[in-house]
Amino acid sequence: MLNGIYQNAASMSGLETWNNAIAQNLAQSSTPGYKKAILSFEGQGNGMIGYEGSFDKTLFRESVMAAGKDGIDFSTGSIQNTDIKTDFAIEGEGFFELRTPEGQLIYTRDGQFRINDQGELVSKQGYHVLDGERGIIQLLPDGGEVNGMADGSISQKGQQVAIIGVRNVDDPAQMVRTHGGFVVDPKVSGDPYHLDSDKITIRHGALEQSNVSNTSEMVNMISVSRAFQLNQQVIRGKDELLGKAIQTLGGRF
Repeated sequence: MLNGIYQNAASMSGLETWNNAIAQNLAQSSTPGYKKAILSFEGQGNGMIGYEGSFDKTLFRESVMAAGKDGIDFSTGSIQNTDIKTDFAIEGEGFFELRTPEGQLIYTRDGQFRINDQGELVSKQGYHVLDGERGIIQLLPDGGEVNGMADGSISQKGQQVAIIGVRNVDDPAQMVRTHGGFVVDPKVSGDPYHLDSDKITIRHGALEQSNVSNTSEMVNMISVSRAFQLNQQVIRGKDELLGKAIQTLGGRF
């Protein structure tokens, strides 16, 4: 009976993790390029338990409990025109490459960029947007309106000043979320990214929206709440039975 309580408690822990993922998705649903957090459940061995079988023999079987496994849904979101000259959206796969002041490379689908005081193209966090050679994109001082082409090239007054670099990774499951985008899991060796600028299309004056469906997330939240309540009821019932068993057996001595 205790094993059953442990299993229900583990299920409640997984449901709590799922609820946190749903809350994060709802909070970030209006963030351009956001990729929703997902959670899957799988059976996990929890040791052997014994029970009395025929001929007064104790038999053993493997105990299994539910375990949550988090992940990221990298499916593309819809693209919405903004007509803002520093907004860019990737059609298809790939990520914009950013560099933090500490030199870390960040990858994002959020193309809501701006121009800093030094005339450099940066993300909303202030990270430098990189070109195909991983160089900083420096715009012309007083160079006029920024124009973008489908190949990622940027020009001012008819003069090309840079080409935005777009990189991809063979296995997105290796990516983990960080502030401002994603990084490859530190346990992965080497540079798993490859340049994809010649295979993609960039829309200028547009942003990719998040791939979160608020309706689906609200339905999931209701399902999580009901499942959590059911597990609570089961644990409460098992606890009452255990208490009665202790009282009954204890009264015989």
